[in-house]
Amino acid sequence: MHVLITGGSGVIGQELVKGFLSKGYDVSFTSTSEDSAGKVLERFVDHKDKLHALIVEFNHETDVEEFVRENVGKYTHLINNARSLKSVVVEENGFSSSSNIHKELFMSVTLPYLLSCGFVDTLKSIVNISSMYGVVAFNRNLYEDGYNSSPIQYSIAKAAQIHLTKELAVRFADRGIRVNTVSFGGVEGRVSDEFKKRYAKLCPAGEMLKKEELFDPVWFVSSSVSKSLTGHNLIVDGGWSIW
Repeated sequence: MHVLITGGSGVIGQELVKGFLSKGYDVSFTSTSEDSAGKVLERFVDHKDKLHALIVEFNHETDVEEFVRENVGKYTHLINNARSLKSVVVEENGFSSSSNIHKELFMSVTLPYLLSCGFVDTLKSIVNISSMYGVVAFNRNLYEDGYNSSPIQYSIAKAAQIHLTKELAVRFADRGIRVNTVSFGGVEGRVSDEFKKRYAKLCPAGEMLKKEELFDPVWFVSSSVSKSLTGHNLIVDGGWSIW
């Protein structure tokens, strides 16, 4: 089995790389940075024969088409996890530009769609990594700087990604390909202790997700243990979205 993980050098991506390597998979991951990719390769040097870094920037459809041509026929599993922090910003007036909305939709919807279609002949499973904010709206009580920390383009793109999953699940069913989403809540990492406290008060579980909790849900929906599961959005958010 060979899994492609887009956005493999971030917090979530590295946990997925680690998890799939532990299951004996060949793992290819994309990154926009040679330095970041190199750190991942160094971290998992014991698996160097099974781990492959692909440096690529998915800015336009032509970038995706070239990537598919170079790698078609390789992958049995696809994890769409790539994102760009450059487009998750707001303007000085607190609103989002149409350019950043389009860029975020490209990363969360167009890119996963093009990769899924491009590798369709060999895939067995596709997992889109989404967010609790694709399910529920932004909570202003969590952030000290209002909309700056949660631009609207992120939420609407993740919501669209969840529906993309449903559409692809139907359209790829006769090919034997399962398509599912995992929507994560907030993950511990680059946040302050004060942010964690606010988050805990707003979440039934009383805490953010830990990195060690990220792989198992993705493994569940991508592997044969869930062979009848398709078109599903598995929400892993400590109960955030239920109140």
